[in-house]
Amino acid sequence: MYNKKKASTTIFIILCIGLVSCNFSSTSSINQDLLAIINSLQKEYIVLNDNETFHDLFIRGQAKYKVVRDFELINGVADEIPVLMYHHLLLSSENNFKGNSAILDVETFFEQMEILFKSGYTTVTLLEFEKWLSGEIELPKKSVSITFDDGYLSNYIYAYPILKNFNFKASQFLITNTAKEESEPFDPNVLQYLTWEDIVSTLDVFEYSNHTHDLHHLENNKGFMISKPIDYVYEDTLENMSLTNCKYFAYPYGHYNDEVLDILESVGIKMAFTVKSGPVKKGDSPLELNRYGIFPSTSISKFNYMINNQ
Repeated sequence: MYNKKKASTTIFIILCIGLVSCNFSSTSSINQDLLAIINSLQKEYIVLNDNETFHDLFIRGQAKYKVVRDFELINGVADEIPVLMYHHLLLSSENNFKGNSAILDVETFFEQMEILFKSGYTTVTLLEFEKWLSGEIELPKKSVSITFDDGYLSNYIYAYPILKNFNFKASQFLITNTAKEESEPFDPNVLQYLTWEDIVSTLDVFEYSNHTHDLHHLENNKGFMISKPIDYVYEDTLENMSLTNCKYFAYPYGHYNDEVLDILESVGIKMAFTVKSGPVKKGDSPLELNRYGIFPSTSISKFNYMINNQ
């Protein structure tokens, strides 16, 4: 199904061979701490076994990180948790799509992550979030879930090193039809998606979930999830889940109805996220969970309101 990089050895090796993206040292307007973080990103060159794909490595690798950590709870436990929704990131100087509300400046993202870090927030995985939502575990009072929709390459180039710098965890909801096998050079002027090779290289920070296989489209202003026949949606959801090996979902455009809820429940989706604004509280419907959308118009005061709900 996928193209492969052949290896003469039966052991895969990871070697750092240089920067994934160009060096940004000439961009004087960037915060110097941010500049150092971006330029620290190293490409991991992975040599595959014979007949092995990067998707194979992803399936094995993601399973390794599906653990529930022990948390310090001396400062209290969470009654509600904000879930933040991001999409595409670009440096302000290279963002030629200022009218696109889905594209956030890297500088703003960095500032928001600094706020979370300095305020003592714990970033939780979706597995930990699920266990908390069902009442199986407690999470620290200052907990937050960071999510990205669609699976853009910029999330590797920019979000990954920033999150790694703060020792944060985050989740990506993938449109799996867009995920090719091998990496390509980053070009800010083109909309690019993560490849399975990129995904394997980011599993220490990101977990990967479902955003449909090929239903992220509109038809008469309605998402394919609600405009296509039930059987079509059912098969696409199964394909999506087979590629991510995960049971969490985010609705494209936030569009869903009772039939979609029935499909997700029937295929074993444990949590699904909307675009309805607000924190998630224990007892909320697991297939209709709120998220705070983060856009260029989101001020720092509004961001602080979102994470503190006050």
